[in-house]
Amino acid sequence: MNSSRFFKTGFTLFFLLSQIAMSPLFSQDLEVAPIRVNFNIAPGETQSRTVAVKNHSNRKETVTMRIQDFLVQRTGEREMLAGGSTRNTIANWITVSPAILELEPNEEKTVQLTLQAPVDDYRSRWGVMSFATAVEQPVFSADRELQTGVAISGRIDIFLSYNPAGGDPGRLEISNLRETDSNNSQERRFLVNLENVGERIINGRVFLIASNLQTASEERFRTVEVATYPQTVRTMELVLPATLPPGRYSLAAILDYPGSASLKGTQIIIDVE
Repeated sequence: MNSSRFFKTGFTLFFLLSQIAMSPLFSQDLEVAPIRVNFNIAPGETQSRTVAVKNHSNRKETVTMRIQDFLVQRTGEREMLAGGSTRNTIANWITVSPAILELEPNEEKTVQLTLQAPVDDYRSRWGVMSFATAVEQPVFSADRELQTGVAISGRIDIFLSYNPAGGDPGRLEISNLRETDSNNSQERRFLVNLENVGERIINGRVFLIASNLQTASEERFRTVEVATYPQTVRTMELVLPATLPPGRYSLAAILDYPGSASLKGTQIIIDVE
């Protein structure tokens, strides 16, 4: 398919994430903002970000913090792992200050996250930072896994990521568009594979275009945004509403992402009765 026929906007997922990141995240009486912290320095440089934590309860709270790794499965689900245990861990690069917060009722404090990027390492890094309120307990009733007299109650997770400035911008590939089962008679569902073959986190935009093979008319459908991680394959679902007139169509899944010089696509032939 000739990608020049489609208008390519400069709008990317980074704009949406910046808006989402401004929204605080609540868990019981704890508030944390932003919910996404992104680092974008060159290897060998240092960058700091701040996260605000507020206690909305009427009692004093102790807030503990830890950074965990995660792996992204083909379905998009995340498998949580101990910090520092994966190839692309961000945990070993970040210093958290202070390590524990003491918050009076309705008090807000900030936590500083400082990332030191190693020289000549252009791989993306990521992880999850957990903020949890702690309730003191007698030692005899403490959780044995914690090995302390502190039990964790409410918890908030925020996402951390590092995409280095400079280096290879990365590459996404799209393939294997196919139809899957749908329980809704008002739509048809399709699956497509996205493969991140580089070393950077890439936020892509995917949409369907149906081209009538008899009339040459085209219709574009809703754009889906997705984050992909280095050296992984992601299977995503796309929905085709039952609005097309009867006929035979070339159905294409189109991929757009920052740094790509052109659109990429994969297509199949479908019949609409």
